[in-house]
Parts: sequence; C-alpha cells; structure tokens
Amino acid sequence: MKKKIIAQISLFWLIFAFNSMANYSPTNERIVVAGGSLTEIVFALGAGDQVVGVDKTSNYPDTTKQLPQIGYWKLLNVEGILSLSPSLFITLNDVEPENVINQINQAKVDVLTLQRVPGTLDLLYSNIEKISARLNKQAEGKQLISKIQNNLSELQKKILTHPNKAKILFLMSMGGTNSVAGKNTTADALITIAGGENLATHTSYKSYTAESIIAMNPEVIVLNTYSIDQLGGIDKINTIPGITETAAFKNHRIITIDDSYLFGIGPRIDEVANILYQGFYQD
Repeated sequence: MKKKIIAQISLFWLIFAFNSMANYSPTNERIVVAGGSLTEIVFALGAGDQVVGVDKTSNYPDTTKQLPQIGYWKLLNVEGILSLSPSLFITLNDVEPENVINQINQAKVDVLTLQRVPGTLDLLYSNIEKISARLNKQAEGKQLISKIQNNLSELQKKILTHPNKAKILFLMSMGGTNSVAGKNTTADALITIAGGENLATHTSYKSYTAESIIAMNPEVIVLNTYSIDQLGGIDKINTIPGITETAAFKNHRIITIDDSYLFGIGPRIDEVANILYQGFYQD
C-alpha cells in the first residue's frame, strides 16, 4: 500500500513537472527593450506581441509608438522599466545610467545585453542569433539572417559595377547646429554597406564650417528626417552654410532617410542600403 501511494505521488509530480514545461513558452515573456535596432529584431522574429515597453529610439514598426516608454537609452528610467513587470530586459550594453543593468538584475529580471558598436553586419547577425536563441525562435532567426544576406548579396553585385565610389557626407541638423557623421557611427556604416565612401574621417559627429563642407565637395549629401524638420522643410536645405556650393546641391543629389534607420544596424539594413545605393548611383 505504501509503495502504491509513493508511486502515485511520484506520478503526480512527474505529470506536474511535464505540464509546467509544456505550459512554459516564450510567449509568456514580458519584454522591455532599450535600443531601436534590438526592438526591430524582436518584432522581425515575430515576438512583437511580447513587448510591453520600449525606449524612445524604438519607433518602428508603428505599433511600438503605442507602447509605454522607458526613456531615452542614454537616460533610462529604472522605476519605469520595473513598473512594467518585465520578465526579460533586452538592452544595449552601453545604456545609461551605468548601474541600470545591475539594478534590473537585482530586481530578479532576466537581462540580455547586446553590443551596439561596431556597426557591422557581423554584429547584426550575432545579435539576431542571441535574441532568437533567448526567445526560442532559432528558425526565425536563421530565416531573417538568410533574407538579409541574400538581399545584400544582390546589392553587392550592383555595387561592384561602380569601381569609383560615390563621395558622401551625412549631415545632421540639431538645434541650429549642423554636424557631420564620421567613423564609428551608424550613418558611416550605412554609407559603406550601400557602396559609398564617407568623406568624413573623424570619429563620431563633428561640427563643420561652411568652408570645410565646400572644400570636401561631396557628390551626395544624406540627411535624416529629423534634420529636415529642424530646418523647417526640404526647401530650407539651402540654409545650411556652404551646402549650396557643393556638387551634391547643384546636381540635386540630396537624400533623406528615416530616423529609425539610424538607431543601430537593424534588420532593415537591406532596405535602407538599397535606398542609399539608388541615391548614390541613380541606376
């Protein structure tokens, strides 16, 4: 009789454990994300319905605009993150304040930290693999990487038909200051992937004088949509000091891209690379 009871209890716990494992699913996750490119990866993997909060750089796809915000990735609100009762916090490894990751960990929330730089395709693929593994969406991750690689492979064939790279400057206008994107920026990575040559060789963003812009004489100038808004519209581009003297302005080679492309190299890299390529070479 005693053995029978023990066997029944063992069977009960076995069934309980099996049901617990069967009922566990990544769909039970409550995900908060800091980093626009990371948010895009989560949605591209088909896990967007698990996201309950995002940072201010996460504005694609449109549904992210309806989600609670946790602040800018360089000024996160820890209380705001924890108030969303997340089970998983996916974040860039250089978010601020510096102790935010430790605070989230101490609150018993699982944290997945991912690199933001260098802005390379290899890093993008690595981040996709890590996120897809954590969300148990490895098959979707492989499909996403394959799609991006195939599309960029086709683009590379076109780029190779242009032995002379287009000379590019990326300008950003903020608060009346016009800055140029140099190395170690997403803009620089996008220019390179799209087959152009960034004329700026400094690191990060730097203000340029009108004389410097004229001297560099870019063939193509790229601006983001926020900069266009700051200027007061596309017809106000001529107010940027020195720009009217460039070949880019004279030949109407001004390209604008959506801000969401600039928050890290994300899964739409093939899309923006094609947009830039067409503007660089006008095939």
